[in-house]
Amino acid sequence: MQPHHRSLWSSFLVFILCWWVLTCGQPASAADSDDLIFVPRQAQSVLKLNQRPSSDPLRFFWERFWTSQLADWGWSWSEVSTWVGEGVTVAQFPCSEVCPSPRQLWILPLKRPDAATAFLETYWQSHPFEAQVYQNIPLQVGKDLVTARLGDRLLLAADVETMIASLGSAVTGDGNLAGLSFYQAARPQLDTQPTALYYVNLQSLSREDRELAPTYDRLLLAVKAQNNELHLETLLHRTSDPTLAADPLDLEFLRAQEPLPTVVVAGSHLPEGYSQLTEALADYRFGRTPQGDEIASQLLRDLTAEIPLDVTRQIFPLASDRFSLALWRQGDEQWQWWWQTRNTPEAATVLQQLDDLARANGYAVNRLVLNKEPVTAWVKLILDPQTSEGLVSDVAAAYEQRGDRLILASSLSVLSPSQHKNVSWLPENLLRQRQGIRGLVYARWPQLFAPLSQRWPLLQYLNGISAGWLERLQSMTLVNYGVRDRLQHLELILSSKKD
Repeated sequence: MQPHHRSLWSSFLVFILCWWVLTCGQPASAADSDDLIFVPRQAQSVLKLNQRPSSDPLRFFWERFWTSQLADWGWSWSEVSTWVGEGVTVAQFPCSEVCPSPRQLWILPLKRPDAATAFLETYWQSHPFEAQVYQNIPLQVGKDLVTARLGDRLLLAADVETMIASLGSAVTGDGNLAGLSFYQAARPQLDTQPTALYYVNLQSLSREDRELAPTYDRLLLAVKAQNNELHLETLLHRTSDPTLAADPLDLEFLRAQEPLPTVVVAGSHLPEGYSQLTEALADYRFGRTPQGDEIASQLLRDLTAEIPLDVTRQIFPLASDRFSLALWRQGDEQWQWWWQTRNTPEAATVLQQLDDLARANGYAVNRLVLNKEPVTAWVKLILDPQTSEGLVSDVAAAYEQRGDRLILASSLSVLSPSQHKNVSWLPENLLRQRQGIRGLVYARWPQLFAPLSQRWPLLQYLNGISAGWLERLQSMTLVNYGVRDRLQHLELILSSKKD
């Protein structure tokens, strides 16, 4: 495995541990900024767990990421558990030269400092080390481990350079992560007592010839458990000001009728940099299926099999100002779709192009009346697929222009939603809150887990090591709160079955 890939997977493991820690219980009250004074700004990523993982889904990651690290030092959890307190922090740093994995710095809070000192004295008696002093702070420099104690904090580093950089940033108060302008602006906007906090320098994860997230350079994630919901709140720092200023999305613009949608994508406008991001993802392994197909392109082909519709060029331009896409699976496992956007003067030209495209593919363009509203349907007669006798109407799609709204759908039966306004599939806190929502993605996970896990066995593996937690998820909701002062605010809400 290449060093870059090791770095990616190591950072990915940190992120997964941060994700799963949501199921641990109530958060600790330690101030997460205290320990970040020990983290130099050149850190690649930082994970602070405000409490020790204890639930079954975390055991795999706990053993891989924490217990195995103790074993590398020749320690065991039973030996250190009596003096290590809550709020372990681990930071990763890029290597100046090629190395098998990022350099690490561990910051351990001490609930019994004297016991920790006694343990370290015993440890270094049986391991060769060199005693050094930096800024009047004693260091124990071993072959693969450097230790230093400051009050009720024990610092562990992979090399002396990392340790000195850490102590220097804390002692001088210059160049540490807690003083970074991005962190100081972003941290007050997140939960005051998260279960876990995760920071990553996105530029350090980019390739030389391709940026992973061209629009952003830093990320701060706060993770918290609330009843049966997991909240992952994220702030991303933009490298430039956004060119589009979007108004909040009216939730009444969403589809509310039965059946409940399987997937919903809605927003004030398509995200800036959408094409750049999809191109970047396509260049990474996780952007393709095991067969080598691009995931996004395959999904669009599945949805537009009857008419070769170029969604990116012909439909997405209609989303420049408010849009909503609802998808759901019927009993025959066929996808139904419903698209709504603003009815602008440009829509007439696009609809004419779509009508011409339908005719070119053998469909008649019929003008009808449905629920007292004029609609257009693309229809042709085909043999009854059930009996192979007689003719039935095959509707490829239908659309209507209703006031300031343009609606396209996969069939007449799903074209016009019912009139009730209760968007029951959204998490309750989103319906109650006053903060403006610029966009959202919603998924009913039980309907997606089986087909997705068949296509990507990795989901089955993750479900197994999480004691079935993935399978118990009920819904996923990603909310975009927009950009303010170059900070992109997002929240992912994972709802699971109540125990």
